[in-house]
Amino acid sequence: MKQKIVNFFILSLTIFLLPIYHLYAAVDKTSYSQEEIWNKVLDFEWVSSDVSPQINIPNSKASINLEDFYYVDILKNYRQVQQLMYWSNGIEYPRTTHYLDIYLTDQDSYVVNVEKFIGDGYIKGDDWSQVDPDEFLEQLKSASVENNKERLKNGYNTVQDIRWHIKPEFNKDLGYVYYSLIVVFDDGNETYNSTAMVLGREGYTDLTFVFKESIAHLMPNEIDKVVQSFDYNSGVQYSDFKAGDKIAAYGVGALVAGSLGIKGLAKTGGLAVIAAFAKKLWFIILLPFIFLFRLISGNKKKEQ
Repeated sequence: MKQKIVNFFILSLTIFLLPIYHLYAAVDKTSYSQEEIWNKVLDFEWVSSDVSPQINIPNSKASINLEDFYYVDILKNYRQVQQLMYWSNGIEYPRTTHYLDIYLTDQDSYVVNVEKFIGDGYIKGDDWSQVDPDEFLEQLKSASVENNKERLKNGYNTVQDIRWHIKPEFNKDLGYVYYSLIVVFDDGNETYNSTAMVLGREGYTDLTFVFKESIAHLMPNEIDKVVQSFDYNSGVQYSDFKAGDKIAAYGVGALVAGSLGIKGLAKTGGLAVIAAFAKKLWFIILLPFIFLFRLISGNKKKEQ
């Protein structure tokens, strides 16, 4: 009888842990040809916004409604998102939960990476005056030197230069903070990486945008559109703050610093961890992969 109980316990534990292992198993780091990668990516569980325009963000009390966009390819299988991020950038990034390829036309699109909700409480803007874009950029460039060692080891292009496309801006009325960077790789290719941190009453969600230079002039409006399609539930929006609510141990300025891996303002609690992630420049995605994939994805779209 005792052995039966033990066997039942082991079986139950295995059934419980198997989905967790499946979800968080390490990414495949096998060296594949580009063609092999494309074929594997095309076999991922892509969902069209025509079929499922509403995305619920895990543990965030928030969703994104993509109904008003021209067309969106959505990837929300966590393991596949992680694999795609690794193949794009040569570095694992466990915070990303969704990958969106948003089309402006049949030929032009941009990518949005949706990251895990961080429920640290309401984030005040009291420290915004401490944001120093020039100092932030210098520290970011220093971090890229160390990060390049890992990129080089994994066979990816190294970062040669980083500059501001749009310096950090805080839109308190809409409840988000935004900045945009131009990243230049050693082969001369450039990628535009923009981050919008959407604030709520209980925390924030990161949205990272990646696009090419030819549509850069359109992106401020597109980012506003995506942010406004992102909706926290009634009662937990940034404007719903009330006295007595949990207050984050850092402000909006420190949040920006943490997302960039800047030490000066990002010393507190979870931000120190976020800063450690960002210091590896994990928000930088290799441009050639994205847009070669986009062409394949576009062909797939037309065949549907």
